[in-house]
Amino acid sequence: MGACFCVDPNPDPDAGCRYTLASGSLKRAAEVVPRHLPLLRTLCDLKVPAIMLKDDVHILDEALDVPHGDLNLEWVVPKRLFEPEQNASAAGCCCAPRRELDPVGPNVKRILLYMHGGAFVLCTPGSLRPCTAPLANALDAALCVPEYRRPPEHSIEEAIEDGFVAYEYLLETYPGVEILIGGESAGGSLAATMLTRLRESHLPMPSKALLMSPWTDISGEGSEAGLVNTRESNGLDYLPLDLIAFIAKQALGELDPKTVPASPVYAQGDLQVLPPILVLYGHEEVLRAQIEHFVEVWTQKGARIASHGVPGGLHAPVLFSFCHGPSRDALPEVSNFFGRPEDSGWNPARQGQDVEAPPPQQQFRRVRVFPRANPDSNATSPAPSPKRLVRLNAETARMVRVENAL
Repeated sequence: MGACFCVDPNPDPDAGCRYTLASGSLKRAAEVVPRHLPLLRTLCDLKVPAIMLKDDVHILDEALDVPHGDLNLEWVVPKRLFEPEQNASAAGCCCAPRRELDPVGPNVKRILLYMHGGAFVLCTPGSLRPCTAPLANALDAALCVPEYRRPPEHSIEEAIEDGFVAYEYLLETYPGVEILIGGESAGGSLAATMLTRLRESHLPMPSKALLMSPWTDISGEGSEAGLVNTRESNGLDYLPLDLIAFIAKQALGELDPKTVPASPVYAQGDLQVLPPILVLYGHEEVLRAQIEHFVEVWTQKGARIASHGVPGGLHAPVLFSFCHGPSRDALPEVSNFFGRPEDSGWNPARQGQDVEAPPPQQQFRRVRVFPRANPDSNATSPAPSPKRLVRLNAETARMVRVENAL
């Protein structure tokens, strides 16, 4: 890593060096790490501490009680969308009233249901905060990121089910808020599959969708698994081909690799009913040709897709928006595509579909986040009532309340 190879045309040479260092470090780590899933998860599932992000978002936690247990949701919300007293509460100010925080306050007009990436089998909502935080600000939206079940312990189908639970929950709980769907890498594939399945669902389509570097084809045999319609990326991208093939086999399970949900590029039928879609990707990423093939195939089937390739960009380019000019410049492109929430004109009822409450067997139990406890305070939490449980979130040391839906 001695030489400073500046891919970034940014006139600041230090920015190019930071980009080279960041991408080169990721590439080197991906090349040398053993192809051993537990070890890969130990490295990739680490949460990025909020203190390492720009001080312009709040990270809140929520959970839904579903048949298989809690479905955890991470909310990433721009601070400017909070009322002043909400910001004080979220910061743990000792003078702020101790009360439940709702991530979707009166200033939030848009929610993006974001399926996080990680090649289906890796990463968590917390480890992809360098993607979700910039997107939340670019879209003026609250991002809701479900911690879906992952292969190989579960199937991609179950990840899709978790996405639909979260989507239905958002529609039911926030009927006056514009809902978007998106995701990056494998999460982009999950989001694409959700769009195709909404065609036969009683649920309304989202207003628009964002697919960032979507991995939409994990077919292929042996060392070519997951690499259909791909090509080498001049050695710049951080994803080694053999690692992609290894993970594709882990993710596939018993699914047919040339059908949805494993590979949404093979979706059948008319796609004209899908909402407008923005596909964002890097010109130097190894999946570039596969992504462009996906855009071509879906467009031929009627999908309304706008694509934006980031010059010099790598896989999931928003990850590098802190150090790469063109990746940073892609954020205004995203903002322009989605427009302002108040101008979207989105109304689920206009699609001729009713926004119904979940079926009787699907009762939501919600976890709400309280501000971090003030260490100098002698105040104690109220005793839990029969319908209310107070517990400590070990990761954040914040108090959360579990409230049964009535």
